[in-house]
Amino acid sequence: MKEALNTIQPMLHLYSPLSERSRQSEQGDGSGIKPRKLYLVPTSHGETYDPDFAPNPSPLTELPNIDRWTLTYVVSVLEILAGRRSVQQVARSTHRFTYNSLLTKIGNLKEVPKIRKFHRHQPIEGVVEVTVTLVFSERVRVLAARFEGVDRKWLCTEVEIL
Repeated sequence: MKEALNTIQPMLHLYSPLSERSRQSEQGDGSGIKPRKLYLVPTSHGETYDPDFAPNPSPLTELPNIDRWTLTYVVSVLEILAGRRSVQQVARSTHRFTYNSLLTKIGNLKEVPKIRKFHRHQPIEGVVEVTVTLVFSERVRVLAARFEGVDRKWLCTEVEIL
């Protein structure tokens, strides 16, 4: 009976609260144990993929410079929404669901706004979330976008003007 309890104990230990030493080692205190990292699972918007053709996350080293790329993409989207640029110019770097959403919004903006502030945030490796403060002639609005690094390129999976 005692041997049976010993075999079950390791499984129970997995679900017990972490000791102080375990917490410190997970935070990377120099003990040689690396902290846990979150990794990108590409957005599918409900689509199913054949595993051989599913999008694959890419490491940052294989992706283009995100600073310049996101600014160029956001300016392009603003010009598309103002009806001054063709939507096909962002087709390769936009998820199909987001692209179809952009198609319905072409010409919604009366003018191309000025960019006041541009903030980038990287919650996990391979994902960049952008918040852009836009100044129109009479009001201020915000554009929010999410970019994921898949198949060695940045892909916009969400874009919305609030």
